[in-house]
Amino acid sequence: MRPDTGLAITIALLAATLGACVAFDTPDTYNRHRLTDITVPRDRSDLFYFDASVNGEFPEDSAAAESQRLQWLDDWLELRQMCPGGHEVLKRRKFDTLEDNPAHRALRYEVRCKPQAAGS
Repeated sequence: MRPDTGLAITIALLAATLGACVAFDTPDTYNRHRLTDITVPRDRSDLFYFDASVNGEFPEDSAAAESQRLQWLDDWLELRQMCPGGHEVLKRRKFDTLEDNPAHRALRYEVRCKPQAAGS
């Protein structure tokens, strides 16, 4: 192997490692991806679901954890450019026993986008 080939491989590996760090730049970003997601139901066009897991760090009955989950919802909506007029949580509930829940989340929020103000 030529000496410059080893250097090129080292630089490529370093760049890949740093790139992975950028994807989850903060613990909040990591936790948002790990613990929540947005689902658009096939049979409803008037709302979407924000699904969340609970754990020891973010328990179901904690006001601080709930505040963090709602911040993650805001972050998702901003990233996906959804609900430019704002949104409202219609309902927060536990998943039903027979409900489709492939990510095994604990909570489901039913969310609706507010209409965008005229001229916005």
